[in-house]
Amino acid sequence: AVFDAGFKNLNAIPGFLKHQANDRLTFCYDVAQLDNLLTDADNHGTAVTSCLGAYQLGHYVGSAPLANLFLFRTEYGATESPLEELNWCKAAELSDSAGVDMITSSLGYFRFDDTTLSYRHSDLDGFTSYISLGARIAVEKGILVLNSAGNEGDNLWRKIGTPADVATVLTIGAAGIDNQVGRFSSQGYNAKGDIKPDVVACGVLTYVGSPNGNYYQGYGTSYATPVAAGGVACLLQAFPGLTPLQINQLIRSTASQSQNPDSIMGYGVAQFDAAYNLQQLKTAKHVVSGIVKIDPNGLIIFKVPKDVVHFDVYSVVKFLGVLPYKKHLSKGTLKGEQEVFPIPFNQRAICNQKYTIRLSTKSTLVMREISNDCLILCED
Repeated sequence: AVFDAGFKNLNAIPGFLKHQANDRLTFCYDVAQLDNLLTDADNHGTAVTSCLGAYQLGHYVGSAPLANLFLFRTEYGATESPLEELNWCKAAELSDSAGVDMITSSLGYFRFDDTTLSYRHSDLDGFTSYISLGARIAVEKGILVLNSAGNEGDNLWRKIGTPADVATVLTIGAAGIDNQVGRFSSQGYNAKGDIKPDVVACGVLTYVGSPNGNYYQGYGTSYATPVAAGGVACLLQAFPGLTPLQINQLIRSTASQSQNPDSIMGYGVAQFDAAYNLQQLKTAKHVVSGIVKIDPNGLIIFKVPKDVVHFDVYSVVKFLGVLPYKKHLSKGTLKGEQEVFPIPFNQRAICNQKYTIRLSTKSTLVMREISNDCLILCED
């Protein structure tokens, strides 16, 4: 389900004609105006939904183009009041009745037109606001909730809004394709000290859809959130038995700075390929330690808790053009109960150079070795 302020012309633009022809698009309810006219005003929801679901061959593919989409309008675009929080909660209740698996919401609240009703930083603890209560209940009922962090990072407020403050909500900040956080992306933590945002996704110069059917580049955690929601939808499709909290942990543990989270990028850039690979390793018929992801900057290793894992990533070069020797990107031993180990390389891999990776595991049962001798980690 997508909650937003309106979906202008979404029923007519090319990116969603295929959805309508295949009954994958449901215009549910305008909770704000108490009618079913969701496509008559406000292009924010059109842009947001395109990031997730649009499909126009040769022009645009969203992050989950085959998802079944349920649209709800909960926001009055021109005003800000606590009533919009209650609209969000009502839409969440209707979504639960419709059997949705996930809510993506590019909305957030802290300042209202009546400033006496506005929140302080200390209120954003995941328990105080009406909307935080609704979001927590949605997660408890098995609905995965993603919410944008907000675009206040370079303003006086700086912090996230609500329901991005809820610990069990997957809060999404914005970064560019260079993996650098957008200056505007709102910062954490929440008032209880929980890591927020959880992760970041592409929200800097992100291509989005417009009501006239064209595409343009925009900025905002509003766009990063549905981009991430598509990755989450793919994980849910691959592993339908996982709970929202398990999905959240899978994404956090495989993000780019999972071992050193902060209040700017949280656990880092979401890496959905790594999340998928990790869960594949954890749910295999015979669970063994293995490589989750490898790229020019490092690798992620999944270790069965009882294993001892030795790893080595190197290239063979010739000293003075004659004597071969190993030049190590990384080498070490992993022990203990921790399962996921991000291993940074001591330098970025050289493009078009061949590398060898060796991973040997020793448990009480077996000695096992993985070797790849012609690995090219990047190309010019």
